[in-house]
Amino acid sequence: MRHPPIQDWPEHLAAVRVLSSYHDPAMRFAEYFTIDLGRTQYLAYYLAAWALTPMLGVRIANVVLMSAALIGLPYALRALLGALGRPRGYALFALPLAWNAHLILGFLNFIVALPLMLWGLSLSVRQRERPTRLRAAGLAALAVVLFYTHVVPFAFFAVGVVLVSVGDGARASARRLLPLAPSAACALAWLASSPAGRATLAAAGLVTAGSIGAPAAGRAAPTYQPWGVSLQELPRWLTDVLPGDADDKTLVVWAVAALVTLALGVAARRGRADGPVADRRADSEPTHDSEATRGALTARLGLLCPLAALGYFVAPTSYDWIWPINARFALIAALFVPLVLPRVRGVAYGVVVASVAAAGLVDTAAVGRAFVEFERHEVGALDATVHEIPMGARVAALVFDRGSRYVRFSPFLHAASWVQLERGGAVMFTFDDFPQSPVRFRATNRPPRVPPRWEWTPERVDPDRDLGWYDYVLVRGGPGRIAQSAGWRLIDDRAPWRLFARVRGAGP
Repeated sequence: MRHPPIQDWPEHLAAVRVLSSYHDPAMRFAEYFTIDLGRTQYLAYYLAAWALTPMLGVRIANVVLMSAALIGLPYALRALLGALGRPRGYALFALPLAWNAHLILGFLNFIVALPLMLWGLSLSVRQRERPTRLRAAGLAALAVVLFYTHVVPFAFFAVGVVLVSVGDGARASARRLLPLAPSAACALAWLASSPAGRATLAAAGLVTAGSIGAPAAGRAAPTYQPWGVSLQELPRWLTDVLPGDADDKTLVVWAVAALVTLALGVAARRGRADGPVADRRADSEPTHDSEATRGALTARLGLLCPLAALGYFVAPTSYDWIWPINARFALIAALFVPLVLPRVRGVAYGVVVASVAAAGLVDTAAVGRAFVEFERHEVGALDATVHEIPMGARVAALVFDRGSRYVRFSPFLHAASWVQLERGGAVMFTFDDFPQSPVRFRATNRPPRVPPRWEWTPERVDPDRDLGWYDYVLVRGGPGRIAQSAGWRLIDDRAPWRLFARVRGAGP
């Protein structure tokens, strides 16, 4: 599949293309961009994709990373549950959550960070029980990679490591926390030196928008929404991938399985409480020191679930270019639910894990069919149209028809990035003006800056006034005012895709 219906997917592929083909004269990237790896907090993902590209190509390299994240999510949760002595089958609760709104929106760094967060917590638990230098070094390395993948899962990982590590005196606690030191240093350096880091501090309310300097000075304060709205939108941020109610049914199965497990566990505990005193004592007193330690660590890490849930309701929805913020907490809270579920045994255990596994597999099949139908019926002649554009050209995209009948959100929104992936050059709209990008435009050879949400409002674009810097304009739907402009001529029409070229002598 060449064009997965993942909204920001082409933006990430284009960024990796710039990194991997920066010195290719045909692409002309060096004319328009400088590489600035120090400003992005998503460094780990881009470096991994960059490293894989010579062997696999840009597309397959990103597919491999995303596949590893999706497959690794339940296995990472299984590792954490196993380290805590919890039922490993509860890891199947991750399956219905694997296909979620964050993935379809294309928040690839966040998705990759989730299994790293869980795996890192499992290492911290095992390090607490049986510390080794090798494991401590591995935990430190993973923490650095996780920080440079996404800051939100890293924050929960760091809190979890602190919860696991404290105890037995200040010296022992400090020794256990040493693996966090390298990543903490990276975080402090990034927060102090990066525009994205300063914006993160402002979004968290730790500094004011006007105090963090250009380019953030004077920008609006973080935006919040009422708790009632957040509650209403909660399903959207967990499993909202497909049109219709299929995702809602998946979420219902997941929630019912969790509630049934909770109810069975409470009932079993009450039954034991009503039994003989000897049975109650045997049930409440661990038979081994490691069991007591694991029970205490489970209780501590279980706090991450309500903490993430609370964060979903109290954190801002957005700040400046950072969106969404609070929505990420919802998925993290759901992934921590298996840590707080009571143990159930026998047939009930089998039914619970089988139900969530079945829901996840059915959902995966439905998403796979939707992806295939999207490629077959909606992508159309995109590749053929793109290959009409000369290498290294300046291209803008006006996307009037950005949605899909098969998936949620706007998978065609960043169509310009497909051009940059295949033909190089400079395009608009692009993330290259945003602080999280690993590349940035050269000040002396760049497209005009565009206002917020420019890509969402192509009807507001005046082609004669706004597009003079570009050589070509790729249009989906519309085509809007460009069809009547004397400065542009239609050179390729494969509806819904159209390609316009600037008339010689028009523009700047």
